[in-house]
Amino acid sequence: MAAASIQTGYNPRERVKLVIGHKETDRVPKGEICLEDPVVAQSLQVNRVGFEERLEFATRLGLDIICLHPKHPVLQGGLPDSGAVVWPELKDWVYRSQLFTFAVLDGALGWGTRVFGCSEFLVLPKRSPLVFAEFIRKVESLNLALARDLIEAGVDGLIIADDMAYERGLLFGPEITRGNLLPSLASQVEKIAPAGKPVFLHSDGNLNGIMAEIVSAGFNGLHCIDKNAGMDPLQLQQLYGANLCLWGSLGVTDLEEAHEPDRLASLADEINLLNRNKGFILGTSSGLFPGINLSGLTRIYARIRGRF
Repeated sequence: MAAASIQTGYNPRERVKLVIGHKETDRVPKGEICLEDPVVAQSLQVNRVGFEERLEFATRLGLDIICLHPKHPVLQGGLPDSGAVVWPELKDWVYRSQLFTFAVLDGALGWGTRVFGCSEFLVLPKRSPLVFAEFIRKVESLNLALARDLIEAGVDGLIIADDMAYERGLLFGPEITRGNLLPSLASQVEKIAPAGKPVFLHSDGNLNGIMAEIVSAGFNGLHCIDKNAGMDPLQLQQLYGANLCLWGSLGVTDLEEAHEPDRLASLADEINLLNRNKGFILGTSSGLFPGINLSGLTRIYARIRGRF
């Protein structure tokens, strides 16, 4: 009888699923919420960026996650129909890669600033509370329709992206956030949950005042963890890590300072501790955009793999 084979590693999908479930895996998974084409093109020295180039870039960087962003028609004064929203390369990532695929859905703030304009939307709750509430309901309906299509298409998870905060606190304040935004987010998570797909929240800024509500809403994870906004990943993990997978935490300053040996060592110690505590995905808070210090990020990723 042949000896049973011993699995010594996991593919990216398996690794991310285990970490979201707060289980042991072979290493900390890595993911970026966006990979902008100019970053990929410059790194690979190519003129065109498609699925093959993005996959090669993600493979070189050692990523375990790819985030899919929609394309939709530009409308005046309203939301698109779910059938008009297109997800480029979705089938390629689901069926031709082993990366964990997250699809990113815009929340009420993302759509609101696009439809009404930023300044107008921020005063809408006081100026027209009924219009504000109805708009949130429409965004919720759109996201649930998109989620059904995405789950049927085979995505591994969903991210609701809603930048509810800035460095010092909540954009709308606690009353409107708790009374309007969080109940809608919780409703979306509740209706998506039976499909068995993890749902993460992405938000910039200082969310410390509503972290308990984010956990209560049923989210499986939180992306960004902006340390410059007072979001301490180790403290958040201690308080909420049993229920919430944390993803991100690397800021622009971290990438710049990664070229200093002592700072790189301290970053690696923090990351390894977060990984040992389980439920942690490494990445930047912002995603990869032109001007990002990619060499610093590569150095951090390589150190975690034990190459420095």
